[in-house]
Amino acid sequence: MSDRAEQLHTAADEQIAELIGLLSGADEDALHRPCPGRERLGDGSIGAIAAHTAMNYQRIGAFVATGQGRSSRHDQWQQPRRRIPGFLRALGHAPPAHNPAGAHQNEHGGFTAETDPSEIPERLTCARDDLTRIAELTDEQLDRVPAKDSFRFCDGERTLEQVLLALLKHQEHQVQALRAALTRAR
Repeated sequence: MSDRAEQLHTAADEQIAELIGLLSGADEDALHRPCPGRERLGDGSIGAIAAHTAMNYQRIGAFVATGQGRSSRHDQWQQPRRRIPGFLRALGHAPPAHNPAGAHQNEHGGFTAETDPSEIPERLTCARDDLTRIAELTDEQLDRVPAKDSFRFCDGERTLEQVLLALLKHQEHQVQALRAALTRAR
């Protein structure tokens, strides 16, 4: 564990703790209210933005776990190569497409306020548990460069620490929008 990893984990944990606090008191009516500035995410409601934000925390936790679970035979942050034999390629088979940014963008339309108010804090609690893995990262791991397009903000140049900082900054913007919207809703 490194001090840098602990700082990243603390930032994520504080964001999630604040969201859990904000959303624990939100009723169904509050979740259906609009979240200004976030109209393009799902139906633009507080519930939709909260569900989107919770899912992103879960993705970040899975991303960190994936990097830690790799075999030492492979570079820890490189995607495994998927080879397709030439005869299968000729028949139209191709490696599975992996476009996390594109997949992420397509999911914006699927979030709605039709969510049980207690479900989102539960999701956030699970994500919070997953994100404890950030604190276990070493300085060496934080200094590695994840494979290009392996996750959002992975451009083949940024270190894992820089990617996590960018992800948490993005999440903080969602938290700020939810904080403002929920404050108005009360």
